[in-house]
Amino acid sequence: MVIKRAFYREAILTTLAVTLVLVVLFLFLVLTKLLGKAAIGEYASGIVFTLLGLELGRRLEVLLPLAFYLGVLLTFARWYRDSEMTVLAACGVGLPSLCRPVVILATCFAVVVGIFSLYLSPKASALSEQAKNDDANRTTITSASAGVFTELRNSGRIFYAEKIGAGPTFENIFVYDRKAAKKNILVANSGEQYRDSQTREEFLVLRNGSIYEGTAGERDYRITKFDNYRLRLIAKEDDRPATDVEGLPSWTLLKSSNPRHAAEFQWRLAKPISVVLLAVLALVLAHTDARRGRVGNLLGAILIYFVYTNMLGIGETWLKDGSVPTAIGLWWVHGALAITTAYLLKRRVQNKPLLALWS
Repeated sequence: MVIKRAFYREAILTTLAVTLVLVVLFLFLVLTKLLGKAAIGEYASGIVFTLLGLELGRRLEVLLPLAFYLGVLLTFARWYRDSEMTVLAACGVGLPSLCRPVVILATCFAVVVGIFSLYLSPKASALSEQAKNDDANRTTITSASAGVFTELRNSGRIFYAEKIGAGPTFENIFVYDRKAAKKNILVANSGEQYRDSQTREEFLVLRNGSIYEGTAGERDYRITKFDNYRLRLIAKEDDRPATDVEGLPSWTLLKSSNPRHAAEFQWRLAKPISVVLLAVLALVLAHTDARRGRVGNLLGAILIYFVYTNMLGIGETWLKDGSVPTAIGLWWVHGALAITTAYLLKRRVQNKPLLALWS
């Protein structure tokens, strides 16, 4: 049918355009946040773009339903604006007839969202957590630059090397310990990084240097010469913590009786379900009245979306706390939106205002 093909083509193209805009905005915001953390030494600069890609993989499950919702909404809004919906109605093609292609396309899109929500996003969460843990157990001295003062993570030490070679090896080294009880400065001609294969501790091995302790001019001021000195960079790595619930496989969550696992599974399942419900809602809210303009319906559609998603978040919290039985899950939120959509669709088919108060 020509109408169905026209809807599929325009809705898909509009959804792709909206997705591109949302992804660009998301990447800009997340990249700014990650670069800020890298600047203060919380993350190594080398993993910033890795974390950026994984974070996008995690959040596409949220961006895609919103993009499809807006894509369907904008498609039918244009049809109303250009009087195409009026022509279709005159030909006997009303909203009930358009519901079928909307649901078909939404179901196909829900399958894609379901793949992200139930498999790819948890996988990306687990990989992101692993990358952060690996980076937390790696000293920042490996990313130090020659001639630049670098704060070593979780140590309170300021490190400087005039030259850095392979290994890495360092020349003309300066280390200042800000957390020491007395002022503590180490100066060495050369050094290299060393990792104990048994204890997994990392050291900076300094050669031909001096340790300056205390404040110059005071009685406790002391200078110690050394040929070799091992400075511990990071202690033995802690055992990696258990994978966060967001990174657990969906099948593991489904088999578990833990309320937190049940809440996480319901949250993942809510994403593909929301695609179908929101698509039908978009068909209803896309109606444009020339006397009222388009802004009112668009704002109403966005408001309903945020209310729905926030209720899902509240429902997930109640599931975790055990306030809502697992059997009920988040279905009460989906049911409320489905009933609301059916009511609004009925009033739209009857050519009545969506709310009786507007009559």
